[in-house]
Amino acid sequence: MEVVAESVAGIDVHQKQVTITVLIGSSSVQKPKRFSNRFGTTTSALKACGEWLVEKNVEKVAMESTGQYWRPVWQVLESFNFDMILCNPRIIKNIPGKKTDQKDSEWLAALTRCGLVSASFIPPRNIQELRESTRSRKKLIQSRTRIRNEIHNILQRSNIKLTSFITDIFSGSGLRLLNLVINGEVITLRKVSSCMTKRLKSTPEQIFESLDGVLGKNDLSLMVIQMKLLDDYGRAITELDNLIDEQLADQADLLHRLQEIPGISDTTAQTVIAEVGPDVSPFVDAHHLASWAGLCPGSYESAGKKHGSATLHGNGHLKAALVTAAMGAKRTKKSGLKDYYWRLSSRMDKQKAVIALAHKLLRIIYALIQDGSTYQEYKKDQRKAITLATNN
Repeated sequence: MEVVAESVAGIDVHQKQVTITVLIGSSSVQKPKRFSNRFGTTTSALKACGEWLVEKNVEKVAMESTGQYWRPVWQVLESFNFDMILCNPRIIKNIPGKKTDQKDSEWLAALTRCGLVSASFIPPRNIQELRESTRSRKKLIQSRTRIRNEIHNILQRSNIKLTSFITDIFSGSGLRLLNLVINGEVITLRKVSSCMTKRLKSTPEQIFESLDGVLGKNDLSLMVIQMKLLDDYGRAITELDNLIDEQLADQADLLHRLQEIPGISDTTAQTVIAEVGPDVSPFVDAHHLASWAGLCPGSYESAGKKHGSATLHGNGHLKAALVTAAMGAKRTKKSGLKDYYWRLSSRMDKQKAVIALAHKLLRIIYALIQDGSTYQEYKKDQRKAITLATNN
């Protein structure tokens, strides 16, 4: 194979140590020189690792993205100005046979030496911090949802049917009624009426009857604990929202332009900036970005026949955000994106049409970031005229 780098290093990363193999040799050399070493993962040990690589005149350093263990290694070695490459472990697979840390690092170095390792996208440090914040917020929201579901379960097994008449029992009238149950008050029709607002469609009599259940002592204790956790999660999410707003202060224009796209909410726009960043130059075109996000169908060809294949894994956070945006865009009135979805869904599965719409949204986002332009919505006859003009 053609050698693209004469001095490369492959790093097998673990929690406590890293195993490094350096291959040195020009393309004319059939078998390059090999040097191996092990270092700890403390900051001082990683700095010693960087100095050892400098002594070997290493040009490229490649490592696998193993959990979060690669991040401190990357941050320390990046200061030595190596050409750093982070690769996906699913793509870089070792040859069959005995598996050792040294063999893994050597295999990674051999692939890098021949230019067979595709580098993963690593955003700038400020975007990495924003990404950590948005992903943490998503986890907290999911945890809060689990707590709410547990409270629903407690009410159901206690035969308190409040959720049958009030959609949201964690705010407004629903929360006031729920506190009546938790505080152990004697529930009367007058108290129920005082907690209700005129916007509720249910009558006080219906709500009063739905509260006629038996909340046991243990379930009451569990309910109190869950409500305290719910308050803690709410405060933490609010603090994260404020932190994300601060981190996005210099991206206010891009954030506003993304929100003008049908289906793109404030949270989705924040996720897009956190995952892609304000610069799309690392991606050759919109199709490469869509492939990285996991919104492109796979390609499978055998015996001259092409078969459909599932989408790749890609960036799950970005993919989930765009699919959610597509679900909203297909319900937007008088939108070209809605018409696009219904044209596709008439000849394919609706789930595939949603993925295709998410793919289109990402292409639009790519163009807005690249050109600094603003989304423009055209009427149906205008879109037809543009299409005809383009085809001619």
